[in-house]
Amino acid sequence: MSRIRLRIAALVGGTVLITLLLILAIFNINIRKDTRKKVEESFKYTSGYWYGDVNAPYTPVVMLINGDYHDKEPVDEYDEFYYGTGSELVQWCREHEPEGIVEAEIGEKFYYLRMRKLSKTEYREMFGTAQRDSDGELIYYDPMGDEYDEYYYEEDYEYLEDFLPNEEELGYELAFLDLSSEPDTIMRMNIFFLIAAAVTGLLGSIEGYFIGGRLEKDKLSQKQFFENTSHELKTPLTSIRGYAEGIEMGIITDYKKTGRVITAQTEKMSRLIEEILYVAKLESGALTLDKEYLEMSEFIENCLMPLEGAVMSRGIEVGLDLNKDKVFADPDRLEHALTNLLTNALKYARSRIDISYSDKALKIHNDCSSLTKEELKHIFDRFHTGKGGSTGIGLALAKEIIELHGWTIRADSEGDGITFTVTVG
Repeated sequence: MSRIRLRIAALVGGTVLITLLLILAIFNINIRKDTRKKVEESFKYTSGYWYGDVNAPYTPVVMLINGDYHDKEPVDEYDEFYYGTGSELVQWCREHEPEGIVEAEIGEKFYYLRMRKLSKTEYREMFGTAQRDSDGELIYYDPMGDEYDEYYYEEDYEYLEDFLPNEEELGYELAFLDLSSEPDTIMRMNIFFLIAAAVTGLLGSIEGYFIGGRLEKDKLSQKQFFENTSHELKTPLTSIRGYAEGIEMGIITDYKKTGRVITAQTEKMSRLIEEILYVAKLESGALTLDKEYLEMSEFIENCLMPLEGAVMSRGIEVGLDLNKDKVFADPDRLEHALTNLLTNALKYARSRIDISYSDKALKIHNDCSSLTKEELKHIFDRFHTGKGGSTGIGLALAKEIIELHGWTIRADSEGDGITFTVTVG
């Protein structure tokens, strides 16, 4: 039986864990798509030389790559970035020759990169042109396509000498985004989510284990119930068959007495079958109520009338204290529930039954032997087997019908018997 617990525990815990992992996967895919979309949008209008904020998300830094410029030693903070970080990126691009927007882990950082070759026209529009002599010295700089080197001072040439290529050389534009902090943040979120998923899955498994335990218990109780029910059905059938065979063989001649016995046994079978049908209706939710106003004292007396013969034959005293009051209930269903309670009280009473109704509370007391706390705990359980193999299905149905009305019922074991209290809500 423990296999049921383990299977349900694995099913519940596994389902919870897989569901959470799927949510995590969808979250990561969406984050990745969203980041890629923002990166592409950022690169869309990026061109020309611009030194942006390298730490700002989705703010591209654009660099121009010309010859071995980035291999120089940095001399200040600006050059530290341009010759240091920039040199690493340039070197990576030279080795991999990326096309379009690519992702790259360079050093300990994560980048989105886009490198493209500039045409001569693009380069002229951004920086003009320069010309050098045979020794590599800058002859002139023409930002607008017109020669006017006389307007440039010597320090300007020193700057341009490091930066500008000859007119015949073309540069590359490298735009990049440093998003190193974003993967770290996502990773921390993933770790936290995985821990939460594992804990939730474990709790789901524990809950599934307990649910499996309850199912095992219900399954065992139902097995006992049907075994006992089949026995109770078999007993009157055996009795009826015995009397029928006796009549057939001519052994039994007291047909009047035999008829009473057979009638009583068939009624017993009919009641048991009716109870089983009620269980089936309650299980399927097909049991509905057709309510009307009932005068409670008169209704209780009517429920007692069919039991008068049994009361007299057993010499049971019945005490009544009923106040007149109307309730809104289904007469057929309520009669079934109260008859089950009264029949149970009559069955176990030793000498007396007391029935009272006042202040919306119906009490049915009988002076049976007291019950233990464990017996009282299971008295309304649908498939619980009580003393002597009794199925107790009548009390279970009574409780469910009363609760279907929106009322409550409880059982209290006192020193001189047991009291059922129905509170009309």
